[in-house]
Amino acid sequence: MSARRPRVARVVALVLLGLVLGGACGAAGVWQWHRFGQKKTADDELRAAAGQPVAPVDEVLVAGQGVDDTIRFRTVTAIGRYDGTRQLLVRQRQVNDTPGFLVLTPLLTTSGRTLYVDRGFVPATGAATLTPAVPDPPAGQVQVTARVLPSEEGGLGTGLPDRQIERIDVPDLAARDGVQAYPAYVEMISSTPAQQGLVALPAPDLTNPAGGAYVAQHLAYVVQWFLFSAFALAGPVVLLLLDRRARRREPGPRPEPAPTKAPTA
Repeated sequence: MSARRPRVARVVALVLLGLVLGGACGAAGVWQWHRFGQKKTADDELRAAAGQPVAPVDEVLVAGQGVDDTIRFRTVTAIGRYDGTRQLLVRQRQVNDTPGFLVLTPLLTTSGRTLYVDRGFVPATGAATLTPAVPDPPAGQVQVTARVLPSEEGGLGTGLPDRQIERIDVPDLAARDGVQAYPAYVEMISSTPAQQGLVALPAPDLTNPAGGAYVAQHLAYVVQWFLFSAFALAGPVVLLLLDRRARRREPGPRPEPAPTKAPTA
């Protein structure tokens, strides 16, 4: 009986360990399955938005309406006049692995609202504390075609050089400029009249528009975690079967030799 108790305790411990590990891996697999569904939905919505026909900005960006994945990357047109006196540079950005600044210029549209337009990119030519020279925006009335991007969160930044900001936080920009603005900013595709002197912004990568891991990676993670769960659950059973087989092969106790009788005289 004393030898049987440690064996039972070991069996219980192995089973509990398998259940804990299997449950944890299974939970991770379920979470990755949800992430797979979310990522696929987001990618599909962003590609669908990018493929929508061009529309006037007032039909897409409605006051008080958030910018979700059904609006992000939509192509819009707007007519107005640039306010070059309020032009800003967005620091610590990269285009084609080149560090520099985005050129953000408010466009006072014919509707009376301000649309913040990312007109293009200018490479950094010195220290990040230096504000490079940037070409002025076209004068007079312009028509821009651009893609919608959501406002960035976190404020404009503090302690920065003149005319530089860290993030395109549209509500903070509108409060700073004292204007009524659209709830998002746009990234320039083309302009009439054409602008000069800025690096054009590349189109978004629609193979993975939501960023992060690819859809196929999330699916691979699902398979991986469920396999780990199956191994964890099956592991104790396999170990117990192997232990049982090993005990069956152990030689039993040898019989004691019969005592020999002493010869009689």
